[in-house]
Amino acid sequence: MAIDNSDSQESEEIVSREAFGFDNPFTGKLKKYAFRTATIEELKLLTYWHKNSQYCWLLMNAYEKFEKFLRSSYFDATGKCSRTLSPMLSYFSDSFPGIKTREAKNKFGINLRVAVHLVEKMRHAIAHDRGLVPDAAEFTSKVIRQSGIGNDRELHEEFVLQFIVENKVFILEVPANNHPILNTFHDQYRILVSYLISYAYLVKDAASQSSMQNV
Repeated sequence: MAIDNSDSQESEEIVSREAFGFDNPFTGKLKKYAFRTATIEELKLLTYWHKNSQYCWLLMNAYEKFEKFLRSSYFDATGKCSRTLSPMLSYFSDSFPGIKTREAKNKFGINLRVAVHLVEKMRHAIAHDRGLVPDAAEFTSKVIRQSGIGNDRELHEEFVLQFIVENKVFILEVPANNHPILNTFHDQYRILVSYLISYAYLVKDAASQSSMQNV
C-alpha cells in the first residue's frame, strides 16, 4: 500500500527553519549541530508519521500488558515461567480445544495465532528498530513460521503486509470507501488491540471452564 498525497497542496516554499543544539560541557555555550528546513508538504508528512509513531507506542504498551496476562495465566496453569510467546500459545491451543478452534475460525476472518505473533513482531520492531521493517518478506516469513500455521500462507502474507508501508510498521486509519463527503476508515490500531483482547478472552474463558469442571 502506498501513501497518496496527490490531494495535498504542493508547495516548495520553506515555512519552517529549525536549529538543533546542545550545551557544550567544555564551553558552557550552546553548540549547534544540525539544521532543518521544511515545506508545508514536508511538515504534513512529518506529522503523518509522527501520529503513526504514537499509535505504535500505544500498541507496544498494549502487547506488553497482554503478554503479562499470558505469562500469569501460563504460570497458573503449569507452574512454569516462560518468557517466550510460542510455547505459551502452543500450550493453550493444545490444551483447550475451544481455543484451537477459535484461533482458526472467528469473526475476524484471520488466524488469531498469526495475529498475536504479528503484534509481537511489531512490538519488537517498534521497541528496537524505531518501527522499521527493512525486509518485509523476511518479517512476514518470521511471523508465519513462528506461529506454526502452515496452511493458507498467501492469505497470512496478505494479512501481515497490510501493516507495513514504506518499510515501517503502519497502523494508522485507512480509507474504507471513496465517498466525497462521508469518509469512513478502518481503525487498524483498534483492530490489532482487539486481536490481543480476543485471545486473552479465549484464555480466560478456557480457564473458567476448566475450573468449573474441576469443582
